[in-house]
Amino acid sequence: MTVTTLDLCADPGLLSVEAARATVAALVAGPVGAETLPFAELRGRVTAEPTMSPTPLPPFDHSAMDGYALADLGLRHVLRGRLAAGSAGARETLKPGDAVRIFTGAPMPPGAIAVVMQERVTREGDVVALRTAVEQGANIRRRGEDVSAGDLLVPAGALIDARHLAILAASGVERVAVRRKVVIGLLSTGDELIEHGRPLTPGRIHDANRPMLLGILSTPAHEVIDYGIAPDDPAELTQLLIEAGRRCDALVTSGATSVGEEDHLAAAVAAAGGQLGLAKVALKPGKPIVAGRVGGAALVGLPGNPFAALVGQMLIGRVVLERLAGLEPRPLAPLSAVAAFGQKGPGGRTEFAPAALVGTDPSGLPRVEKLGRGGSARLAPLIAADGLAVIPAGHDEVKPGDAIGFLPFRAALEV
Repeated sequence: MTVTTLDLCADPGLLSVEAARATVAALVAGPVGAETLPFAELRGRVTAEPTMSPTPLPPFDHSAMDGYALADLGLRHVLRGRLAAGSAGARETLKPGDAVRIFTGAPMPPGAIAVVMQERVTREGDVVALRTAVEQGANIRRRGEDVSAGDLLVPAGALIDARHLAILAASGVERVAVRRKVVIGLLSTGDELIEHGRPLTPGRIHDANRPMLLGILSTPAHEVIDYGIAPDDPAELTQLLIEAGRRCDALVTSGATSVGEEDHLAAAVAAAGGQLGLAKVALKPGKPIVAGRVGGAALVGLPGNPFAALVGQMLIGRVVLERLAGLEPRPLAPLSAVAAFGQKGPGGRTEFAPAALVGTDPSGLPRVEKLGRGGSARLAPLIAADGLAVIPAGHDEVKPGDAIGFLPFRAALEV
């Protein structure tokens, strides 16, 4: 068995995962608007414009080593001073035969053409003797060798992390244009649900989906409005959707995505003046995922079972949020791996299952062990999992050693 792309769909009545991602991406015409923020508020935001450097990096020539700045390449020099990092630099120009004791980061004195490392000299009083020859320009970091003034520091559409903060700070950038926060409405549906923290009553279960999705969606680039639990009441659900459509850029719901008598999402969206496509995705778990618009919000409806909702958001729902935030949706690119398990094939749907990494095969590929007995409502296997095994559609059997894919949680859960 060989791993295929997620475009594969062995069942002609289903959308492939990639086709579903393209469908939800088309719901978003473009990113949200921009605002300008001070440096201290930039982490986790998405740049709206390119940011150019106002200054060269480094801003001046300086020593890359603790050692001695030399005026020529001769083997003997006389000390004429001392320069440490943070000093204003020497005023007098060095003459042939001169040297200055210098430390890492200190500005180069005028007339110096090289720095010799302190380990490569012998010093007697004010006389420095080189034990080995040094080349011109050695151990000098030149002004602008990293970044020139006017160079691009951070492109538009970048999610600002520690790397970007470092170069922006080094360049003295004080304010950056970023996308405003994407306003996301979050809603669970179902009479069987009660809020976490309240005692269970017969026939009821705690809502796990909203806490789980809040854990994914609560980032500096998002503002999440929690609409709570909507009962299986078409009129009440319709009013919630109308309100969310006015306030939000996106709406993420869970439950009521199938076609049963108690699945009211499609009718409520229509009553709210929106449009919804009932999609069957070649995905296991999570086949019933819906997408559409209500008011000004793009809507993604996830299945009610917790693991199915998690997989649906990781693979498909995130595309809407990435586009709204001004990010280029990241392609699904499972790592190449081999199965450390055997099972029947997933049929016409690509299967995503909680899995742990259990070493490597002789070629160095990670071996992946599937955890748990499957099922879209099971959460316990996720705790021991490192990510998701990706078992392609269209195969009758998976055997140990077969090629499969693997999606690490760390990459898949970031939005």
